[in-house]
Amino acid sequence: NSILNDNSILNYNETLKNVLINEIPENNSEKILGVKIRQQNKNGETFLIVAESLVESESVDKKVILENSLTTINQRGVLTTISAGYAILSNNYDNFDFSDKVKITKKLRKFVLKTNSLTGNFKKGDYYTDEHVDIISGNTTIKGQGLDVKQNGQYIKSKGKAVLNMLLSDKKW
Repeated sequence: NSILNDNSILNYNETLKNVLINEIPENNSEKILGVKIRQQNKNGETFLIVAESLVESESVDKKVILENSLTTINQRGVLTTISAGYAILSNNYDNFDFSDKVKITKKLRKFVLKTNSLTGNFKKGDYYTDEHVDIISGNTTIKGQGLDVKQNGQYIKSKGKAVLNMLLSDKKW
């Protein structure tokens, strides 16, 4: 019989965490704590990423792995916030893989999406999940299984069963 000590439990928990975020390769640079990243693309859209920690992969795809991140995107005055327990960004921050309590909010458009994982491409505006989704858009709520979005919402498809509720306005015409 072996007795587990605090160090072996901590090592085991750290190993499990690495498996959850696609196994951080051994050849990574150090974990950076308290991260703020500001970027602006060719279209003038600005990105602000704040995270508890960052690890950058030295592999060909240069993955950036963030823990407890909040991303704010300003697209010509329309602010989008994305929070996630884990975020993996690759291809020069174009591709994303969010997991662990993902929430996207576009306040101006009264849009909120909640799910457990979301994968996609910022540039194309395409993203998908096979997980349960809760969406609020204006006076409409959607609860369903799986989601496929193209071109920032020009095309939206539920992959499984979905329930749509619309609240009617009290305005008199």
